[in-house]
Amino acid sequence: MTKVKICGIATLDDAVDISRLGVDMLGFLEDPVSPRYVKPDFLRIVRDNVSAPLVSVNVLRPLLVALKNPFADIVQIHSVLKEEELELLRSYSRKFILYVPSSERYLDYLRRVLDITNMVLLDLERKGDKPNFGFLTKVLRDYPGLGVGGGISPDNVHDFLKLEPGWLDVSRGVEDYPGKKNLGKVRKILEAIR
Repeated sequence: MTKVKICGIATLDDAVDISRLGVDMLGFLEDPVSPRYVKPDFLRIVRDNVSAPLVSVNVLRPLLVALKNPFADIVQIHSVLKEEELELLRSYSRKFILYVPSSERYLDYLRRVLDITNMVLLDLERKGDKPNFGFLTKVLRDYPGLGVGGGISPDNVHDFLKLEPGWLDVSRGVEDYPGKKNLGKVRKILEAIR
């Protein structure tokens, strides 16, 4: 069954309520430029109140800083890494989610990332892009179990589930506004999967 990560959680109430719904991973953006930003210490508070794995999501923070949050179960790097950064990750025993843009031109990068982790998120290259379902179908056929993100909502989740991804990364599609999740929409995503 496809798993779900709800990303961009910014309140303790949302974290607790979403965890109770049975979501597989909770994502928290630790980049101050994000409207969904939470301080790294916030994960310590969440850790005391939920059982779901916590994902520290980093877009612009330096890699060595991103790796330091002791309260995250998984560190997600949501940027294309340089070769030396990929090599650095090989020396860490932490669990990682690495982002790969959903584009043919990143297939070689995908193969290099898969040498480091099987927790890969195929996501849009730019906000506002549309998912390329043909590309995603091909990649997931060759590399089953990868995660998919990019504009997933209760209205289109069935299109993404047809791809049979290992997991879905959902954020804006279940929000009332940046950082405030709508539990009804999260339930609809989970009902579609189940």
